[in-house]
Amino acid sequence: MFNNILLTVVVYNKVFTDINIVSAILYNETNIDVFIYDNSDDEVFISKNKENSSLVHYVHDKSNPGVSTAYNKAFQYAKENNKTAVLLLDQDTYFDHDWLSCYINKYNEYGEGYIYAPIITDADAKKVYSPSYMKSFIGKVSSTHDFNYCETYSLVDKSVINSGLLIPLHIFDRVGSYNERIKLDFSDIYFIEKYKEINKNIILIDLYMKHSLSGDEGANFIAEMKRFPYYCNGAVELSTSLNKSTLLTILRRTARLVIKYRSIIPFLLFYKYYIKRDEL
Repeated sequence: MFNNILLTVVVYNKVFTDINIVSAILYNETNIDVFIYDNSDDEVFISKNKENSSLVHYVHDKSNPGVSTAYNKAFQYAKENNKTAVLLLDQDTYFDHDWLSCYINKYNEYGEGYIYAPIITDADAKKVYSPSYMKSFIGKVSSTHDFNYCETYSLVDKSVINSGLLIPLHIFDRVGSYNERIKLDFSDIYFIEKYKEINKNIILIDLYMKHSLSGDEGANFIAEMKRFPYYCNGAVELSTSLNKSTLLTILRRTARLVIKYRSIIPFLLFYKYYIKRDEL
């Protein structure tokens, strides 16, 4: 069954050996095809001698078109190579290759009509990032202690993040792909909202994966100001494509950043990229 799954990792300025699942594949610790979409400025050389490079399809795109484009390219590659599902992983998510069997067992049990998702936590496994309650496109983090696991999990008033999702090609085709105008933030919300038009439930796998979430790692003014325009652009496109307001979530994020850094720059970025709708 491993042969039917394409594992996909979108990379940006990350050393491959720091991504545990990619390192495991390159050094023959597991046997699954992996699609690496690298948005970094510089291409990475993958040796053809020692490493298990035959399992790796590497694409370098320094134009950095965003995760939605990368995911769509991965699904296209999966179709061309007779895969039945794609497993999406963020470069900052820890994934043990032994967990693949858990995905496969559930996929064999429930079939191609569902998306399969793990439980995503912070590095200390104290907070559950995904699944989360969502109102007005604002997610509510819960504690791992209070999280109620249910295998057939309802997404009514909830959502899940991209990382860790196993998406059958059947579902991808019915949803109609990722929205490539949403380059980063809200990429997952758009796809899941379209998925919920087909099926309100996912299959939740009883795996707790640790993930580093942007904006939850302390103060980094430069990094957050660089990312915030993507958040604004994504909110604009999400609102346009789903015909739903994203104003509350963007105002909330703007206010949080203004208070956090005691700077008006977030407000100026909000005006430029959300109100004026300038694009990156």
